[in-house]
Amino acid sequence: MKALFTLFLSLVFCSLSAQSIVNTELILKDIDSTSAININIEGDLKFGNIELVEVNNQLTYGAQFGKNLLRLSVGHEFLEENGEKLANDWVGQARLNHFLGKNSVFTFIQAQNTISLNLKSRYLFGAGYRQNIISSGEDRPNYLDLSAGIFKELEEYTREGLDNLNIDNWRYSLSAFSNLAITKKLSLNTTIYYQLNQSNLEDYRIYLEPRLYYSLDKISLYLTNRYRYHSTPYVPVNREDQEYLFGVEISF
Repeated sequence: MKALFTLFLSLVFCSLSAQSIVNTELILKDIDSTSAININIEGDLKFGNIELVEVNNQLTYGAQFGKNLLRLSVGHEFLEENGEKLANDWVGQARLNHFLGKNSVFTFIQAQNTISLNLKSRYLFGAGYRQNIISSGEDRPNYLDLSAGIFKELEEYTREGLDNLNIDNWRYSLSAFSNLAITKKLSLNTTIYYQLNQSNLEDYRIYLEPRLYYSLDKISLYLTNRYRYHSTPYVPVNREDQEYLFGVEISF
């Protein structure tokens, strides 16, 4: 087994309350013939004029057996400022890929809640196809994969003074995943999602995460930016949110 423990140190954080998309693709670069584990932790404590407690963590497990790859991910975010709880959010996802050479078909399920979005619950299930476009290199391969799929989206939002809002959508999903080896130690890993409402083409979501890695034997340093955008939020929140993180990844 290959175990990977990742400690996130937040450099800059800007949250503008948009929809959350879970990215389990980064663990693909760590899968060998057995399995891999990623543990992500970040936190912030402030006392004095401002009392702030923030703890974010995510556990992702991936295992390959035969032509199948299983990924399980669970994450939690807790944020409290001056005694007011701003976030106590959970997210979980299970994803299964069945490989057809360098390509694969996949299916997934996901569940989550987000207090800042008034999102009481969100459940997804879907399937799709992933096509390898480019694959080269040995030490840290270059690749480009494209995927297309469809998924069911069931959401429930709380509204002050009103009944809860229930959303029932089918969404098309287009994605791109790439890794570019700039040098032997420096590489850029990028994930992009585009999710389109099947019954309302003006309702779409975008997720973009470029991650720059610098590898030192069993230790990797990286800088990542996560950008999320929802064109038509269902409750009064901002359309986008963005965060910048610096991380240290240690492999055992």
